[in-house]
Amino acid sequence: MKLSNLEEFKKWVIIVLIGVVAFWGLNNLKIIGGWLDNIYTVFSPFILGFVLAYILNIPTMKMEKLLKAAIPDKYEDDYKGLIRVVSIILSLLLLIGIFVIIAFLLIPELIENIELLMKNIPGLIDKIEVFAIDLLDKYPEVQLEIKNAFSQTGNVTKIVSSVLNYMLNGAIGFVSDFVSGFVTIFTGLIFAIYMLAQKESLIDKIKKMVMAYLDKKKYKKLFEIGRLANKTFTSFISGQCVEAVILGVIIFVVSLLCGFPYALLIAVLTAITALIPIFGAFIALGVGAILIAITNPIQAVIFIGVFLVIQQIEGNFIYPKVVGKSVGLSPLFTLLAITVGGNMFGVVGMLVGLPLASVVYALIKESVSDKLRDKNLNF
Repeated sequence: MKLSNLEEFKKWVIIVLIGVVAFWGLNNLKIIGGWLDNIYTVFSPFILGFVLAYILNIPTMKMEKLLKAAIPDKYEDDYKGLIRVVSIILSLLLLIGIFVIIAFLLIPELIENIELLMKNIPGLIDKIEVFAIDLLDKYPEVQLEIKNAFSQTGNVTKIVSSVLNYMLNGAIGFVSDFVSGFVTIFTGLIFAIYMLAQKESLIDKIKKMVMAYLDKKKYKKLFEIGRLANKTFTSFISGQCVEAVILGVIIFVVSLLCGFPYALLIAVLTAITALIPIFGAFIALGVGAILIAITNPIQAVIFIGVFLVIQQIEGNFIYPKVVGKSVGLSPLFTLLAITVGGNMFGVVGMLVGLPLASVVYALIKESVSDKLRDKNLNF
């Protein structure tokens, strides 16, 4: 068999194998999902550590730049390790400081709001009681069914037993999840610190592995894509944080002007949930509406209307300009990337859809420019 025919045969064998694997995968999505879930459970501390390291790397690099600028060039190499350690510590303190400030601002208001809720709950219960009595008066058959259900001691015992078992299982599950979550976060944080401290060494090892198994043209292209992805994701995180703060401030100011209760609490919650692109702030809308409805249902309806107007302005004008510009996408492509990513992969798709779309867009744009250049066409 000729060499060209052999290469062609190999190519078709690979295509057929890929097709078979893809067909099997589409017909066994539940099995694959179970495998991925198990893999994620095992590696979740390391995945979390990587995400934390990537996020903390942004302020760490800025801290390093500031510290290096303060040290004479001839001493830079001598203090390189110390600069890295101090930068990591300052970045961690910055992260902890943000949480402490949020807690300091929220805890007094949260206590005050809980006290207010406790005062309003009796009135709310009275309203529910009046509603229930009116309902039973209008529909006496419902009252008869309730009496029959509780007339037998066995039924009451069974209901109470079920409620107690549910509460006990819920408490055990909460404690288990809390301990597991704490261990995962702590392990992830240790892993993140290690990655930040040894990032050059880790990157060099990865580069050597890639260069060993790929030819020069392929690994250069892969490194180029990696640099582009890193730049895009870094810009996306920075832009997303700026946008979240802007939306939180707007909600806080408008809530104060409109006289809505829980202004600071809802504003901070909005800023946190707004880290999920476009749709995340609706979580804060739901919580805020429920809190306000307990004290004043009419005001809650007004709050929903005002929030939706702000969200539409922010989602269609502010967000695409702030975040879309940071990753190099137009407002139209920004909204398209978030919508498609969210429909395909949910919240995770919303988070990574935009930066991934930006990377793909940049690669396509570069490829088109190269082909036009090869044809001596300029636009």
